[in-house]
Amino acid sequence: MYLNTLSPPRPAIEVDRDVLNEVLESICSRSGQSVRQSNEVIIQRSQQRLSSNALDMQALHVVAASSLVHRQTAKTLELLQRDGESFARDPVANRLAGYAWLVRQDTGRARHAFDQAVRLDPNQPDCWKWLGRIAESDDQDEQAAEYYERGILFDDGGHDSALALSRLHARQRQLKDAIHTLRVSLIRDRRSPKLNFALARLLDRRAVMLGRKRMYLPQHRLRQEALECYRIVNASAPTSQSLLMQGRLQQQLLDHSAARISFQRAVDLDPTSAKAFNDLASANVDFGEIELALGQFEQSIRLDPQRAEAHFRYARAKRFRPGGPTRRYLEQLEQQLREVGQARQKQVYLNFAIAKVYDDIGDFDRAWKHYDRANRLKSMPANRPGKTRATPTARAAAVPSVSSADEPWFEAFTQHATRHYTADFFRSMHGSGNPSRTPIFIVGMPRSGTTLTEQILSSHPDIAGAGELNHINQIRQEMSRLHSPATVHQAAWSRYPELLGAMDPSELNQHAARYLEHLDRFRTGERHVTDKMPTNFMHLGLIATLFPGATVIHCRRNPMDVFVSCYCQNLNAPFCDLDQLVHYHRNYRRLMAHWERVLPINIHTNDYESLVADPETHSRELIRHCGLQWDDACLQFHSNDRAVHTPSKWQVRQPMYRSSVEKWRRFEKHLAPIADKVSAEIAAEAA
Repeated sequence: MYLNTLSPPRPAIEVDRDVLNEVLESICSRSGQSVRQSNEVIIQRSQQRLSSNALDMQALHVVAASSLVHRQTAKTLELLQRDGESFARDPVANRLAGYAWLVRQDTGRARHAFDQAVRLDPNQPDCWKWLGRIAESDDQDEQAAEYYERGILFDDGGHDSALALSRLHARQRQLKDAIHTLRVSLIRDRRSPKLNFALARLLDRRAVMLGRKRMYLPQHRLRQEALECYRIVNASAPTSQSLLMQGRLQQQLLDHSAARISFQRAVDLDPTSAKAFNDLASANVDFGEIELALGQFEQSIRLDPQRAEAHFRYARAKRFRPGGPTRRYLEQLEQQLREVGQARQKQVYLNFAIAKVYDDIGDFDRAWKHYDRANRLKSMPANRPGKTRATPTARAAAVPSVSSADEPWFEAFTQHATRHYTADFFRSMHGSGNPSRTPIFIVGMPRSGTTLTEQILSSHPDIAGAGELNHINQIRQEMSRLHSPATVHQAAWSRYPELLGAMDPSELNQHAARYLEHLDRFRTGERHVTDKMPTNFMHLGLIATLFPGATVIHCRRNPMDVFVSCYCQNLNAPFCDLDQLVHYHRNYRRLMAHWERVLPINIHTNDYESLVADPETHSRELIRHCGLQWDDACLQFHSNDRAVHTPSKWQVRQPMYRSSVEKWRRFEKHLAPIADKVSAEIAAEAA
């Protein structure tokens, strides 16, 4: 069907039975009487007519096509070439001969037959398509493109030549041409499922490329266009696969409610799809439907016991207790881990799942062994055997990729920011930016309580929660790209502080307005919207320039609990390497201390340990800092039904608890050297 619209690099020449049946159908449709006859009747009568008149060409075509379906190519060719003179003048006979030679894998004779067919009658779009396929197989790409273009001119609604030409362009890395080909074809047939599905996949590929180039506005537009294509496909010819693709794109566009509906439709359409159950269960976890999600994860695992991602997500959502069922599940996971070989991503998933089960039942040494294995696998250089590509999260995209070889980037970033963002700089920018008080920025280290803080705030009727948005980082990169093209020796982050001072105020306001438009999607009348991307602490200088009236809340937590919590999640560098985490936290402390001194915005510090010890007092302080009246709903944050997409999604569905305070002590013997080092650094900074 239309799912196979992106083919392997060099298309093979194969003619399956479905194609031959379509040829027979087209021949029989020309031979049927005014009252529609079945193909069987038409074939039978054609055989009778041919036995009476060997030159009855219409009957001959039917019988030859019927023989072709049964792969009796010798009989097909003998019938067609019985009268050489008639054959030479007959476009249909040459078309059928082309198929016969293709079945025989004689592409040279097939090409000659198809070429003769279109010379006699160019209005045979399938012949043009096969001429293009044969030319491609002979590495004659320019000739193939010409054949496909002719096929598009005579398109009969199947769009085979358009899809083939688009694939050819894509294989040649001419993605713009591939997209253009399909867009033009869609002008003639806007609702075609095949064209829309193929275009959606190409648009998604192009969007990924634009994101790598920091071209976020066109990337967003392409994703919206791709989503519209998927909607057209799924309105008329949905499949479980196309619905899953639609749902994942909706998630990328932050429409999580719509994504959950798409995943449910995918399950309804194919109840045997382990992938669909896994995606639906993950979406239900985000919305707090934990019990429902656990059943769906279990169904995904029943359908495909080897699906490591489902085991990982199931283990994250479930609370395990000691006993026979847990022991048997651990044996199942450990057996799979022994069998996965070099599939690195599966090893990561299974190690995290096993670690979580051991963690739940109190076997902390075994849990740490598997947490450590999983993170070491994630920290391996990308060019080693077993490499897999993980799907980046918004938070991962907001932090430059870090390896042990280039850790100094954050130290250089910190030094650069503290040198350029001074009190004098902010005084010089006074009056710039957008005066809106809508944004509330929640910043800090990952796993420092940012999700809990947002859940409390977004339970207030005047505050909507947007989750982790990467838009501030995208604005910063867009500024760097547009005003100071990157050079080999200058990182993008090192340019934009200077750019801010030289930028026209109207352009600053355009960036601010675009960000506010994004926030508007998350509210239905609320005065404020939270953005809880933790790593926005790096960009508070930019935030204060764009939104001098914004609210900033800094979430702070015991660094050892932060380190352990990061290490026990499936996070990317630098959060999957303890040495990098220590280095990262050191520069985070320096940056936050600097912002406290120079930022014209008052930063409210929210200590995780204080918040869980006295939730009401500190929740009231949060609301007061936002300039709002207290609302008791803020203490019922666990009843908030908004979707949560961070690793804290399970915790914020429960009332406040203190069990995560000093959690690192479970693994203290493994972490003692790091704890001593960080404690000494913090003491020295305080002195």
